[in-house]
Amino acid sequence: MAPRKRNGDSHADTGRLLISCPDRPGIVAAVTGFLFERGANVTDAQQHSTDPTGGTFFMRVEFELPSLGARGAELESDFAPLGARFRMDWRLAHAGHPHRLAVFVSRDEHALVELLWRQRAGDLRAAIALVVSNHRTLEETVRMWGVPFHHVPVAADTKRAAEAHQLRLLDDARVDTVVLARAVAWHADDRVLVYGNRTIVFS
Repeated sequence: MAPRKRNGDSHADTGRLLISCPDRPGIVAAVTGFLFERGANVTDAQQHSTDPTGGTFFMRVEFELPSLGARGAELESDFAPLGARFRMDWRLAHAGHPHRLAVFVSRDEHALVELLWRQRAGDLRAAIALVVSNHRTLEETVRMWGVPFHHVPVAADTKRAAEAHQLRLLDDARVDTVVLARAVAWHADDRVLVYGNRTIVFS
């Protein structure tokens, strides 16, 4: 049950820049100009400032760039001086490299089934790598979707061992996200930027 691919929606050439830096004039022009000079087409741009006079500036830019997969390292290297000039904390994400998710469930199937359906419909640009539960209630449901299911019982005297087992499962599956349904979708689309004790969501 692989995610349905929309027409022309492979995301192989879709990139996202997530930026935070001290606010000052010229940031948007510098970033979009950088992308334009390299043949990229900006398809979505969102920004927010905590205070236009001395606050912190946040920006999410989604763009299309032919052969992004092969040019990603070069693009990051070229962007580094601009990032340093504006004192940016930034990262480049490739939409063609979907996030790998782990879903932790108990007996309630609502959030899990929502994620599975969204993945199948192509609305969740991420791969559900495994499901972990302290009960076997949803094991058959998960396996019907072709997703690995791991039963890890948790009791007061086995809690530490169970947590160690769960962490090994995450490492083995190369998982990078464990969150709820809506937050998973935001994270999969690189709409979440953590800054200090704040979380910025570009909705």
